Amino acid sequence: MNPTKAQLASHHLNFVKVSIVIASCVTIIPAATQIYRFGHCLFGCPEGLSDNQILVRSAYTLSYNKGMKSADWAAYEVTTAAIGVASSLSRDLIEDDSVSEALTSADLSELSEQDYVRSHHVPLVSFAGTPYWREANFATNATVRSRSLSQGAWYGLDWSIRNLANREAAVYVYTGAMFDSDAEPKFLLGATGYRIPDRFFKIVLTEDGRAAAFVFPQETSVHVHHCDLRADIEEIEALSGLEFFPAATVEVELSLYPMLGCSS
Repeated sequence: MNPTKAQLASHHLNFVKVSIVIASCVTIIPAATQIYRFGHCLFGCPEGLSDNQILVRSAYTLSYNKGMKSADWAAYEVTTAAIGVASSLSRDLIEDDSVSEALTSADLSELSEQDYVRSHHVPLVSFAGTPYWREANFATNATVRSRSLSQGAWYGLDWSIRNLANREAAVYVYTGAMFDSDAEPKFLLGATGYRIPDRFFKIVLTEDGRAAAFVFPQETSVHVHHCDLRADIEEIEALSGLEFFPAATVEVELSLYPMLGCSS
């Protein structure tokens, strides 16, 4: 069950300065040392980054890096009831007044020339059956993904996650963009300093601690299967600077792969 506004306000966050965004209301929470928990983050939200802006919405929670115009992590829950048909729903970018820096339509105007597409950290279709589907179109949930990755392994894993949700009470997902410190930066044409992410990660988790983890390089061919991109959670933590599951009550094991179409 997602927390109420009153419950959210009672939680202390361990960031130096964090903005909690609930609908159009922004609350600044002082620094503290307790683990912070929201309904989208099973076993506690990821830790390890400071000065990010935390946006809590009905469909998801994400940690927004204003310097990179990207979510360092986003967390959401997938249920059968929330999944819907998205073919007739708008995908127009919605400007996000809750942050000072976010991707704009102008930033994304030259995407096709570089064979990239605007994509979502939190997919629209996973909430197309709810009144909250428009939240997927906020600029803070937007990212830039290569066409081959978006149409290949990324799509395949999202499809498998929705299929898994039909067999589980709930499936929890953590995802985000990663920027390699030793990689040659790639920038969007026509954008003001927007660096294209080098990789993405996705961790899938169930309430009993079964998990699967993946790392997706931007240059992934459309023919690559998501099962070929399996990763260790420790690898994702090292690449992203995040620490996952700070409030885990069960042992998290990478045993969910067969349920996502991967051989054990």
